[in-house]
Parts: sequence; C-alpha cells; structure tokens
Amino acid sequence: RNTKDTRDTLHHTSYTTMSSSSYKEPSPILKRLFLPPKDPSLSLSPDQQWLILCTEPSLPSISLLAQPEEKLAGLRFDASLLTPSRMDYGTSLTVQHLGTGRKYPLELPAGSEGVRYIRFHPSRPMFVLSSKVKDEAVLDLYRCDFVNEDYWEMQRVDLGERRMNFVNGCAYQFTSDGDSLLVKVVPDGWSRSPPKEPVSTGPAVQCVEKGARKAPGRTYQDLLKNEYDEEKLKYFLTTELLRVDVVASLDVKPVVQSNGGCLIRSLQSSPSGRFLLIELTTKFSYSVPLGRFGKDVQVWDLQSDSIMEIASLPVDDEIPLSYDACSRHPRSFHFHPCEDHTIIFVQALDGGDQENEPVDGERDALYTQSIDESSLALNDAVKFVGLEWRYSDLNFCESGMGIIEEYRWKDRKERKWTLQTDGRKKLLWERSWEDRYTSPGEPMTRRGSRGQYFIVQPTPSSIYLKGAGASPLGDRPFLDRFDFDTEETKTTRLWRCPAPVEGDLDATKEVNGILPEERKDVFETMVCLMADNDSILISRESKTTPRNYYLSKLSDATSEIQATAFEHPQPDLLGVTKELVQYKRKDGVDLTANLYLPADYDGTPRPTLYWAYPREFKDGKAAGQVKGSKHKFVSAHWASPIHWAAKGWAIMDDFSLPVIGEGDAQPNDTFIEQIVDGATAAVEYAKSRGVCDPARCAVGGHSYGSFMTSHLLSHTSLFSAGIGRSGAFNRTLTPMSFQSEDRSIWEAQDTYITMSPLMHVKKYSNQERVGKMLLIHGEADENSGTHPLQSERYFAALKAFGIESRLVMLPHERHSYRAKESILHMAWEQEQWLSSLEEKDEQ
Repeated sequence: RNTKDTRDTLHHTSYTTMSSSSYKEPSPILKRLFLPPKDPSLSLSPDQQWLILCTEPSLPSISLLAQPEEKLAGLRFDASLLTPSRMDYGTSLTVQHLGTGRKYPLELPAGSEGVRYIRFHPSRPMFVLSSKVKDEAVLDLYRCDFVNEDYWEMQRVDLGERRMNFVNGCAYQFTSDGDSLLVKVVPDGWSRSPPKEPVSTGPAVQCVEKGARKAPGRTYQDLLKNEYDEEKLKYFLTTELLRVDVVASLDVKPVVQSNGGCLIRSLQSSPSGRFLLIELTTKFSYSVPLGRFGKDVQVWDLQSDSIMEIASLPVDDEIPLSYDACSRHPRSFHFHPCEDHTIIFVQALDGGDQENEPVDGERDALYTQSIDESSLALNDAVKFVGLEWRYSDLNFCESGMGIIEEYRWKDRKERKWTLQTDGRKKLLWERSWEDRYTSPGEPMTRRGSRGQYFIVQPTPSSIYLKGAGASPLGDRPFLDRFDFDTEETKTTRLWRCPAPVEGDLDATKEVNGILPEERKDVFETMVCLMADNDSILISRESKTTPRNYYLSKLSDATSEIQATAFEHPQPDLLGVTKELVQYKRKDGVDLTANLYLPADYDGTPRPTLYWAYPREFKDGKAAGQVKGSKHKFVSAHWASPIHWAAKGWAIMDDFSLPVIGEGDAQPNDTFIEQIVDGATAAVEYAKSRGVCDPARCAVGGHSYGSFMTSHLLSHTSLFSAGIGRSGAFNRTLTPMSFQSEDRSIWEAQDTYITMSPLMHVKKYSNQERVGKMLLIHGEADENSGTHPLQSERYFAALKAFGIESRLVMLPHERHSYRAKESILHMAWEQEQWLSSLEEKDEQ
C-alpha cells in the first residue's frame, strides 16, 4: 500500500470511537422547538354537535418506554395493565357544543392519572372513557352523560373485580342500537399470574409438509417462537364479554357465549343490535402475526344465547407477494348496514393469485348471507356481485345503494361503481390513483342513528365527494355534489379552499363554475358536512397562523363561528419563509420541494439540509404533480428538518424523488439512477436560486429516507454529511419484498443486490467528497423491514472502510421515537453532526 493510502486510512480510523454516554440536550432554541406544547386531541360526536378536547402531554418520559412489555404475535403490550405498551393519558377534558360554543370542563375522577379510549354513543349525547387509577395497574370505566344545559355527569361503571382487556384493541364498543356497551374482560376466576416460564421449552420445530402450497412472508417481528409463547398469548388474549345497560341502570350481565373465555379477535354489532359477528382466533403460527392466524367466524344471538357458525379458516400464510394477490379464503366479513342482520363477505375466485386465470372474467366476488330469525339459522350464501379486479371497499347509502371499489396494482388503477340492491352495477369512473390532479374525491360519509356509516345523498341520484383538490397551485380541498342519474355524470362544486393570491385559475373547478372575487393565502380543509347539508366544519391555517376550526355554511360563507383558538406552539419559527418550488429532472420529469429560508435570510448562500422520502410511480406525468400546499402553517414535528431553519439553514424539505417504471418496467430496476438525478436537480436548483452553498450540503431521511441517504452518499459527491434514521441497508435481509417492491429476491436478484447500500460501501469510500454518515436507530424497532441489525451491520461496513460515521442506538425506542430524552438526544446528535457545515471555512 502506498504512503497516501496508509495516511488516509489512519486519518479516518481516528474517528472510530465507542462510548456509552448519558442523554444530551441540544441548544436552547432547538430544545424549545422540539418540546412545543401539544394541541388537544379532538373527538366529534356522531351527530356532529359535540366536540371533546382532550389535553395530552407533549412527550412522555423514557421511564414510560422502559416499562416491561410483552412481544407476542406482532403485538406489544403492558402485561400488568392489559393495554398496548407505552400509553400515556389525557390530563384534562372539555366538552364543547359546536352550535353555541359553550364549553363544559369535566373534572377527572378522584385519583385519576388520566383518561383514554373515548367512545361516543351512536345517537345520544353520551360517551364512555377509561380512567387510569394513579399508581395502580387498573383502568376504570366511566359513562359521561349530558344531563341538562348546565351539566355533564361522569359516573363510574362498576364491573366488580373484572378487569378490562385492551391488548388487542379497545375493550368496549356500543351495540348499534345504543342500548348496551359490550366490554371485553378477563375471565372470571382467571389466574392473576401468567404461565411460569419453564427452564426450557425444548426444541422449537417448524416444518413444511411434502406437497405444501407456497407460503412467502415478509420479515415480521415479535412472532411466536415456542409453546411457552403460545401459552402466554392464550393467557393474555382470552376474554369474556359483558353487556352494560349504559343508557339506564348501568347493570352488568355476561354474554353467555363467551363464558369460560375465548380469543375474540374482532366483534361487530348488527344494525338491529341483536346479533354479534365474532371472529375467534383458533390456530396459531410462528411465521405470521396475529391478524393472519386461523379463525372461526360466528354469529352470536344476544337474545337466545345461540351460536351460528359461518366459517372455520386456517392460518393465512399462503398469500403470494404480489400486491394484486389476496387470501384464497373468505375475507372481509361484515354486516350489511342497511339490513337488520345480513352478512357480506368477499371470496377470491382465482385462488387469490393474480397469476391464475379469472373465473368468467372475475377475480373477486361478494356474497350475502342472511339470518333466519325464526329458526336462528344461517341461510345459504348468495352471490351479490362479481369484480374483474380485486375488491377494495364497499360503502352504502341509507337508500340501500352501494358504492363499490376495485383496484389493479400492476398499473395503479381503480374503479368505482354504483351497486344496486339486486347486484346491478354502473361504472362511475376508472382512473389511475397516482394522478392527483384528476382525482374526483371520495364519497362523504355520516354516521346513522344505529351507529352505521352511510354515504350522504342530497338526492336519490347524487352523492357528495370530498377531495384534496391537487392542482399546479398546490392542494385546494373541495366538496362536490356528484350526479349520476344520466349517462353523462355531472359535478357541481359546492365549496373549495380559497384560491391563492397568485396563479392562474380554471373557472370550471371553482364554486358554481365562477372565478372567486376574493383570493387569500390560506389553507382550508373540509372536516364534515352537518345533517342539514348546509352547515360545515372546516379547518383553516396559514404560514404564520396555526390550524383552528370554524363553523360555516355553504349557502353563506360569511356566516362563521370560530370553534377553537389554538396558539402558535413554536414562536421561534416566526419569520421563517416557505415556498413550494418547482424544477425539472434532466429527463424532463417535473419535481417539487418545500423551500424554507431563515427569518434573517439576507440573500447569501446558506448551509442547506435536504430531506426526502422516495416514492414509486407507474406514470411519469403523475410523478411530477405538485403535492401539498405552501400555505400550510410553518411548524416542525420532531421528525422534521424544519427546526434547522431557525438556526440559519436553508431547508429543501420533501424534495421530489420519484422512482418511475412505466409500462412493463419496474421502478426499482433503475432506483439509484433516478434518485441520483432527482437529488442532483434539487441541489442545482437551490444553487441557481443562490440560497445553497454547495460546499455545505447535508441530506437526511427517516426509514426509506435513510435508505435513500446512504445511496446518495455512495453514488454522488453532492453532500458533505448525511443523517439516516431507522433505515434498512441490506435488502437480502428482506428477501420477500419491501416497500412497494412485490417481487422476491429470487425473482429480482440483481435489483435486491443493487439496491442494498451495504454493497456499495467501497464505492462510497472512493467518492471525490466522502460525506460523513450519522446513523440513528431505535433499539426496539418493530417495523418489518428495519430491524436494528440493519444499522449495526451497515455501520460495521462503514467502519471497515474508514468512513467517518457514528452509530446511535436509542434505548427502548421503536421505529418512530417517542420519549422526550430520546428526541432531545437525537436533536443534539444531529446538531453536533451538522455544526461543522455552519462554518464557511469547513476543511
């Protein structure tokens, strides 16, 4: 080895250190920005008359995350409290009447640590919640009832010694008729201690039988490993069901069918309130999470205590990797919302495999199965409608008409149809869901008196559509009336976010087809349309004004009542400017970014932080469409790079990195070339604007953005530093597909290898400018593609080639970070890592 190589190697090795240090905090301005007060969470009643504002803590302490948790079958939960682990609680409650604006502060129960799981009654001014008893592993159930114009009453529901179980979702829900509250509780006489762990469970054995079907699966985490795990899962998931007379006496009685305990995976009340559609976990698996375990589907009659068997299904571990594939077993069981007790389910006619031929031109079919009340038996299933593509969704109007949706992943196409009660359907549209500019929106729904959600119909032959309103001027949300009575459908625009001051408008897309007289730089969204089909609840924000909520009218936009008055949570960002900028990739693809400049920007080049998350497309034109709005409130979530604008940086946030594969081409086959071209275009644009100092550029991202960052440092010399949080760097560790890639490594081996940053570390080390790399990862990352081992192995490779780098493993953190200590330390690490770029005379 020549002298130069040896000298370089020794120089880089000097950066390699190992330490275990205490949590650090960033500079005061960053600490303020990373710890803003949190706006209350909002819950709107089904009749849209009441709003609950629940104050929650900004960030929990690391002590909460450090509490013991069980990890079984894809679940993570608190074994003592029987809830998902790491829960924090609302510390104050206010109920507000939207029409009058009157507020009713509710005092929390004595000895309460906070509240959680607020659920409204389907038709009355009433809700229930859970209160955490201070210093005890206990959640109590309370009913909150509107007594009169001056008073909301909170009353404890006495469940005796029965503990509610939230391990697999909220422990309670109302029946559709609102007469009862169904509550999952620990079985009577159940042991207070879980099964004792044996010294050894013996060998854990899995096998594939001769002639078995193919069963590919993603790299799921927290799966069952042995018989002891199975016993623990049974112990923690076994529940009985209680019925609480929540409207009157608060009397409690058991649901007889659950006596002795069962593994309830899901339950749904029939529109009549008499029957329950129950899914019970039966068969376990070591290769897939709980949601794909075997199950029995049953109907329970709350009047006669009888059980009707619908289906007994095996473990669902044989679904092909293609996103056009699905289960070969019956799926998506639910009650028909317009009938008292009819069940709808979906069945793949092609075995769930897109490689198989459709049956009579259909891949999926929906079936209905009614209950005979006289004999308490299920009638035979009847085919309702067939679909050429895969079933996606079905919603009904109260008239009985449905809107059914199907999709085809390979070309990103969707269809929506009207569906009549006799199964006849009429096409409303077929389109690419990637094309945001032409999106007609989604049907607006409203909750009915029996707890079911229905599409709102102003007339028998029309519905309301609500959409994001993407346009070359940015998103401008809208509300339309969509008429489909004749062959030619007709759209009438009823409301739209105000037009910005600058930019050309198309009158046909404005309210009533008329250009607005007044234009203003704000961003508004439609929250809901009230029962009178005239009153609306909207949100409004601007670059300098935080989001608040207002009551208005379609018939009179000047009639307005402000419902909330949230203040600016991060005043240190006042003066930071935001632009939605547009530029082109060298192949002509249109690109966008949100450009933030510091309040003291003086026109000189600044150190610039680029932050992104690549996205795949099948349509190049759709990839270049403008997304978002430059008129949204300038604020910074903990995961955002915007904080650095307050420190004098220019920020190119969410700069476009489309990865396009048109026709038969697969996007990922040219992933590296496309993200390099996109990043080069972003840097060149910022340089041409004079805001970016090309010698002081950094790039970063979270998850897939971290993966992107490592590639940009490996294949370009654009950046002096990189920040990669919770990423994946070796695609051979995710061999059964990842992100939007639905081919396995055996189908696209070259793509998997080429897309693995680990394979390019040598090239990284030979770049003209070798950018340093900061890796941050949560030690408890639960995401299927980003095991902590990914960052550890990548750091080992960087170290092997002497590349300046740093690996930070955050104790107890998952894929998204939560603890105050962790997030402040993350901010400190990033601040230290970027500090060298803040000086113009960087070596």
